[in-house]
Amino acid sequence: MVLLFLKQPATPNLPIINLPPVVEVDREEASVDDLMNAIQSSTKLAPSRLKLCLASSKTVLVPHSPLRVYDMHDGTRVFVKDIGPQIHRRTLLLTAYSGPVFFHILFYYCQAFIYGTTFQHTASQILAFTLITLHFAKRIFETIFVHVFYRLTVSFYSLYLYLFHYWLLSGVFMAYYIYYPSCAAVTSAPSLIDPTTSATSPATAIESGTCSSSISLLSSALETEETSLYLLSAVWIFAELSNFETHLILANLRIRYPRPSYSSAASNTISSRQSRALGSLSAARFASSMVSYSASVSASASGIVAQRIPKGYGFDLVSCPNYFFELLAWTVITLITRSLASLLFLIAAGLHMWRKAARKHEMYKTEFGSQYPKYRKVLIPYVK
Repeated sequence: MVLLFLKQPATPNLPIINLPPVVEVDREEASVDDLMNAIQSSTKLAPSRLKLCLASSKTVLVPHSPLRVYDMHDGTRVFVKDIGPQIHRRTLLLTAYSGPVFFHILFYYCQAFIYGTTFQHTASQILAFTLITLHFAKRIFETIFVHVFYRLTVSFYSLYLYLFHYWLLSGVFMAYYIYYPSCAAVTSAPSLIDPTTSATSPATAIESGTCSSSISLLSSALETEETSLYLLSAVWIFAELSNFETHLILANLRIRYPRPSYSSAASNTISSRQSRALGSLSAARFASSMVSYSASVSASASGIVAQRIPKGYGFDLVSCPNYFFELLAWTVITLITRSLASLLFLIAAGLHMWRKAARKHEMYKTEFGSQYPKYRKVLIPYVK
């Protein structure tokens, strides 16, 4: 048994009321969960809101890990921080992705209610609607059946950022302008009747060949537009399938193992299956390497997540090919719609993904060191 002194940071953003100054735990058999439960009994704060770290080394105490892997003894000081309300990451993503699906369906089918008129959508608008709804349907499917998350919860306030990005930018803003009536009325094909010959009678037009020439130009333009839509659709399908493949690779690398139990003496060691997942990590490194997203192993409510260096299908060129292929898909949609709203969303999404990819790239290099391929770029192949 050890006595631990609990203390809040000097200037906490969220002060913890009724934090016990001292708590006694069994270092050999207890887990970080037991320590959190002891704190919860006094503070009434959910364990998901608590972040614990050793005052001496700043080592974060990872939920579900055993206390024995940390440098603890009588009198060890532990900082306790309230990180605020949390939301399940899967709930966050499902909420975010369902918004664009709803708004695009609403703006596409409720023309009279939104625009005050009815009209026939162009081929580009129909294709854009199909691709956008399929994209977010795929994202919902992946969130439910594919993704394996390092951290199961994030700050509840992240929900507002996600709602702004997906519901407003890619939902309301894009849908309103993509399916706008004037966009439906505009065509890239030339007019059947040349303005310079608009006063010419039909008989004169036929005799001079103007009508035949205009019909030929119109047919050629329509064929060119149809061909371009087919080509862009093919690129979009390639990008989405490639994005899905990279997500499968990441999910297969992030193997989730059952949570170990530390409540009995028989459970004082990590199981052999979990040891294989942790590889050559010592118990000490197991604790210190799980402090953030830079961990090769992470703990969650459903168990330990082990990750290796991703390889194959795009990962040999960049650290985040999933973001690259998603940006390629949105670039295709921007070209199809030729909408300023789509372009602005592409820029916003591109900046956001570049920032996340850069952070992930640095995380890989920090965690795996010399083992991580030096020739890999951040997001775009062959571009630093």
